[in-house]
Amino acid sequence: MGRYNLLDESWISVVVDNKGNTREVSMIDFFENADKYLDFGGDTKTQDFAVMRVLLAVVYTVFSRFDAEGKAYEFFELDDRYRPKENIDEYDLDDYEESLYSTWINLWEQKKFPAVVGDYLEKWRDRFFLYDEEYPFFQVTKKDVESSKLNKASPSDISGKKINRRISESNNKKALFSPKYENGKNKEILSDQEKIRWLITYHGYTGLDDKVTFGKDKYKSSKGWLFDLGGIYLKGDNIFETLILNTVLANREDGNIWKKQLPCWEISSKEYLDCILNSKVDKIETVATLLTAWGRAIYIESKLSTSEPFSFGVVKIPDINHQNKFLESMTVWQYNKNGDNKDTFTPRKHQANKSIWRSFGLIAGLEYAQTKKEECKKPGVIEWINRLSSEYEVDGLKNKNIKICSVSMQDDGNATSWVPTDEILDLIDINESVLSDELWTERINQVVENTKKIVGFVYKNYIDDIKQIRNIKTSSFVESKVEEMYYRIDSSFRIWLANIKGEDEKDRKVFEWNILLKKIVVQVADETLKFAGDRDFKGKEIDDKLINIATAYNRFMHLLNKELIITKEEMNNG
Repeated sequence: MGRYNLLDESWISVVVDNKGNTREVSMIDFFENADKYLDFGGDTKTQDFAVMRVLLAVVYTVFSRFDAEGKAYEFFELDDRYRPKENIDEYDLDDYEESLYSTWINLWEQKKFPAVVGDYLEKWRDRFFLYDEEYPFFQVTKKDVESSKLNKASPSDISGKKINRRISESNNKKALFSPKYENGKNKEILSDQEKIRWLITYHGYTGLDDKVTFGKDKYKSSKGWLFDLGGIYLKGDNIFETLILNTVLANREDGNIWKKQLPCWEISSKEYLDCILNSKVDKIETVATLLTAWGRAIYIESKLSTSEPFSFGVVKIPDINHQNKFLESMTVWQYNKNGDNKDTFTPRKHQANKSIWRSFGLIAGLEYAQTKKEECKKPGVIEWINRLSSEYEVDGLKNKNIKICSVSMQDDGNATSWVPTDEILDLIDINESVLSDELWTERINQVVENTKKIVGFVYKNYIDDIKQIRNIKTSSFVESKVEEMYYRIDSSFRIWLANIKGEDEKDRKVFEWNILLKKIVVQVADETLKFAGDRDFKGKEIDDKLINIATAYNRFMHLLNKELIITKEEMNNG
């Protein structure tokens, strides 16, 4: 008999008030009261992202079969576990798609999940035990990882201190935080609620430093699907809104819409492994399958006690195809002009220490820098909200400020191990009417690109001149000063963006930002001039020209005034 059922046990950490207080709730409680909880409150944001995706798989699965009132769609017959007995007939596809849109809108407007979510979970209660010999959640059975099926005698052993990303596994491999100590193997002791959260997270952010595989034939191993994502999700006023905003219910990619949603718990571990190991084609064919994709075949001893040091066995499984995997709606994309992925899109990880607004073109699917329009792909969740806004009237969505959140995992830089080391997190606040207005997003993207030009070209040239005048040899001097400038303008840009309304006059808002940008950039440049020494004013001869801080400053101001339009007259003359 299984134990620690996720439907009843409290393991999902949620924020319950504006003071940031958290508590742990069961899956049944979570879906009954999602509208009352403000946010996920797990150990890390990457963990929250991984857990959220599993819960989203429940939403996708249920509402691909039932409408917002809890009534089954008429397009297929369900079995006694609420599974469609057949795929959607292509003749019904358009009507089914329209029904999915209606379901999404009705869910959003009723602001609460119907009882059918709990009914569905009860139908699959036997698949939600953390410990079970037959159907352990997100795990394989002992029989699945017998030595005869592996390239080594047994699975790789992974200790509790390695999956818990709040602690440091060793002196050589850094982790995010380190609140635990070695005494009494404290680092390896995890509560059951910690185990399930970190188990889900480990599947998403695995790495490659383990060695055991299935069979003798080599295959490209997964490092966890989430590891390669530049994760993007939309955050609402509560968890219910957050889940619904990120549910692209009518996702047509890879034929998803007419296929039966298949989360991993609806099949046995043997079926899951047979599918991914014995097929030469990508078997991740539905959103629910992708949201619950494994990073490893994981075996946990079913009789393990919470008082014992925690560990589990893992075996590598094949990687998921990354090329044009638009079934994934929660990532930014990059177009590859060369390499193994040439002429295809693949997920693009976020860059450390660079605000997400600097990649606004990636978020909005717009041309930026040297990237052409056809080389841009909008994240699916953004595309979904845009489509809903343009084609439907949705109460409470128009003019709503939405937080676009980004989340990525940084690694150790070693291509053979990919050990997770740090989170890359950010968010921007933007009005839905602005996000769904192509004219507005194009103008904002222009503002972002011009801001990057002011900082990365105009101001950078000024700093380059100072570096030469002072004969500074440090290679990072210019880059660090440029990043400092981005830091100085960061909060001002976020406030400016968050306060744009769809009905605002575009030129006025752009000029408003340009004036503020000029003020900040000049203020920082003036600080450098104010504290200049005799050597700075004496300058030096470069290419037969005398350059000092005064001439550098004048050059900077000339370029700034040339590149930064702050009046309508300049706009008309330009």
